[in-house]
Amino acid sequence: MQQVKILIVEDESLVAMDMSDMLTRIGYDVLPAAYSYGEAVKALDEHQPDLVLTDIQLGSGRTGIDLARLIRDHYRKPFVFITSHSDRATVSEAAALRPNGYLVKPFGQEDLYTCIEVALANFTQPQPEAKAPQWQIGESVFVKTDTRYIKLNISDIQYLESDGNYIHIVTDKAKHIVRSSFRDFMPNLPADFFMQIHKSYVIHVQKVESLSHTEVMIGKANIPLSRNYKEELFDRIRRIQ
Repeated sequence: MQQVKILIVEDESLVAMDMSDMLTRIGYDVLPAAYSYGEAVKALDEHQPDLVLTDIQLGSGRTGIDLARLIRDHYRKPFVFITSHSDRATVSEAAALRPNGYLVKPFGQEDLYTCIEVALANFTQPQPEAKAPQWQIGESVFVKTDTRYIKLNISDIQYLESDGNYIHIVTDKAKHIVRSSFRDFMPNLPADFFMQIHKSYVIHVQKVESLSHTEVMIGKANIPLSRNYKEELFDRIRRIQ
């Protein structure tokens, strides 16, 4: 059986070494640790780990929360938060990203093993079918509106707005309303070009006409930009230039 490949993202080298030793003793394939957001992204691109263990605090700059959001939206890998912070605010912010696990320091080898195995098992379990299924075919996606399915060109989609149990899909030509959630709908869209920038908005990054620290303009719409997504959006825009 092929070993599970694990990436540790931890800014404290002694902690990273201790975790690496525990994981190696268990039998996992442990990649060289990443000590910052930038090193983690490089490791994700080069080594394609099966699971990421990331501390929430990564020194200065972007945090483990930022990294987890990128992993969820772009790399589609399971991730576990490793942290010494268990206050309500930290737990709430981390839980919003739906991590596959959460371990509070200090922890032992058995705790680490159990958390990883549960995370991998939960991630590979089939997801329940959306209430209104969509299908991606080539450069198009079929969405169900009322009683029929409508074919939309993915390149025409400007942004998506969540409204309770519904999503408003705004394209270059029209607006459509489907019964779905971002979690169910996003797998139908290419992750390189679509990203969430607010709890209620997902945008097509190539459609951005202008932006500030608080909003993005696409067509005639001024879309709010949450602080937690700002740095990632700037990175994504730079990548597709």
